[in-house]
Amino acid sequence: MTQVPVQRRTGAAPSRPHAALRALLLALVPACYAGDFFDRLVDPDATAAFRITQLTLVDPHTYSGDMVSCLDSTATYNQSFAASIGSFDINTTLVLRPLDPALDSGTVMDIVPAACVDGETIANCTDKDVPPASVITASFNNIEGGACLSPVAGSQNPLYGMAPNEILHEPRSPCFVSAMIPSFSLGLAPTLKLPLSNVQIAAAYELEGGSQRLVQGVLRGFLSSSVAMTAVGTLNGFPFTPWLVLAGGGGCQPPMNPIDDIDSVAAPRDGVWMYFNFTAERVDWPTESATDTTTSTTVDPTTAGATDTTTAGPTTATTVDPTMSTATATTTL
Repeated sequence: MTQVPVQRRTGAAPSRPHAALRALLLALVPACYAGDFFDRLVDPDATAAFRITQLTLVDPHTYSGDMVSCLDSTATYNQSFAASIGSFDINTTLVLRPLDPALDSGTVMDIVPAACVDGETIANCTDKDVPPASVITASFNNIEGGACLSPVAGSQNPLYGMAPNEILHEPRSPCFVSAMIPSFSLGLAPTLKLPLSNVQIAAAYELEGGSQRLVQGVLRGFLSSSVAMTAVGTLNGFPFTPWLVLAGGGGCQPPMNPIDDIDSVAAPRDGVWMYFNFTAERVDWPTESATDTTTSTTVDPTTAGATDTTTAGPTTATTVDPTMSTATATTTL
């Protein structure tokens, strides 16, 4: 891995197709691509930002209590995460460059801990005061036909895939899937970021109508046992140690149905795959950045393969997806 400069796009007005050609194209494409959205779609330099507005942990679940009274506390934690998002304390934003579901190459996504405020119609977000080192840049692939991301084999608890539990999303075409991101700290609360490795993000496009969204989103990553056993932040004023709420870890066990959610990847019981569902909504995003360049950790595209290879180890795991490319940048939010 090397440190490479990533040129940010300027706010210069891009060229538009000749009026006659544009009129012809508008007559040939579906109505959902008309007007302003069509302008953005055909612009190869278009930037579209989507703020995660719903985020829920679906696998594993969390458990709180003792051996006499051990309760599934997943819903309580998800409500806390939702409150941080709803109050605009957490603003994880996916910036797609460009927004074109039909494009099969040259697509890049920034993951930004943005500053956002609510607006009359859509939220307003910016990366103006975000440290460049806090921005992750990764390539992503648009998929036409089929699903965009499947769970790691053997990493899910079948109990969580049944009602009344929220079922893990399965984003389907038209959708995108990111390259593997070696490390990423997912913001769950102002003082809580979950350190994950081997992260991938996928979602389906919902671009019709007035509001544009990324739906059926999935964010998955590996939480190593060594990291889970440490306090990774605070939640509601108390230290949060993931291991203490994981069944099979240090958490309590339902007395009538013992559960073990700890996975074995490179070594026995070396961590757990974390799966989050998400929805992201289009936000207003500035056309110019405060700086023209940023520095981020990237995989050299001249040495990286065309397939997505997720490395394995005590804090990582290995998956191979032949439809994927390797990540182009990593850092920590």
